[in-house]
Amino acid sequence: MSSTFPNNIVNSIGAPLDAQGETIFLQRFFGSLEERMRSDFHRFTFVVHRWSYHEKKGAHIELQPGDATKVLIVLADEREVFPAGDFSSYRAVFRAYGVPPGGVSRIFPFPIGYLNAAGSTDATPFDQRTINLFFSGYLNRNRIDLYKQFRPVWWLPKRNLPQHRYVREIARRAVEKLTKERVFPVPNGRIAFTEWFGKGLPPDEYAKTLANTKIAICPPGFISNETIRHWEAMRLGCVVISAALPPNRFYKDSPIIQLKDWSELKPLLTELLADPARLRGLHVATVEWWKSRCSEKAVAEYMANLLTSDFRFTEPCSSTSGNSKPSGQC
Repeated sequence: MSSTFPNNIVNSIGAPLDAQGETIFLQRFFGSLEERMRSDFHRFTFVVHRWSYHEKKGAHIELQPGDATKVLIVLADEREVFPAGDFSSYRAVFRAYGVPPGGVSRIFPFPIGYLNAAGSTDATPFDQRTINLFFSGYLNRNRIDLYKQFRPVWWLPKRNLPQHRYVREIARRAVEKLTKERVFPVPNGRIAFTEWFGKGLPPDEYAKTLANTKIAICPPGFISNETIRHWEAMRLGCVVISAALPPNRFYKDSPIIQLKDWSELKPLLTELLADPARLRGLHVATVEWWKSRCSEKAVAEYMANLLTSDFRFTEPCSSTSGNSKPSGQC
């Protein structure tokens, strides 16, 4: 698929956008947005900024000045430090990962999306899938709680570790040094922890495996509970098991099973695999949620409605902090 985008879609410095890993997702999204908005689509310039780890909070960021005809989309800011409020001159700011809690603003959530391999893979019909359970990924400090459900570590509690990052990093290094098991064969499934990013299955093989999977485990990333694998698993119709996710419009009331503690995982898996009807119902609900809320077409509808509105949102929604959010953020 060509990586060419319409000329009103640019990068941070105003040059033609080269989306790389998310090209297919963004092309489909912008194609749906153009179809939905028709001539109004070309009234706007869409600036796609990929936040990098070299940017520091409060540092100067090279972006063209915003105005009522420009829309800013911020990708990859897993640390949630991009100063989106500094760019309120844009018509709206859409960002993957965090949005400010409470209050009326022009900052709205945007999908993390999926990589090209998952976007070019077709889902296997659910009743024909041969893999019951699948996870493959780096053993980072936020996945130690998942790891010890498959390989008990006597000197660590079965329940989740404290959220303190240094405690978790010490535990990770100890596990890395003192345990050898990384791949856990499970009946009709595979659980594998890798030594670093990108050291697991090749992207095409990963996507094909996920497309043939009934239950996808989606643990936290290195920083955020949200990861690209949530979007890949939803797109391919997997039943998704996850840690708690933000209560925004993409996850709130979704069929994603969100665990408070990873010690709940094995009893849940036993229940799901013993109840094919429930498992299939969750698959159907996930496919419908994807189509109605998370697909490129659904996100395009959501963005188009916001760009043509006056941003007067008052409907509250719940959040982990107890604050309310404008309905456009829910």
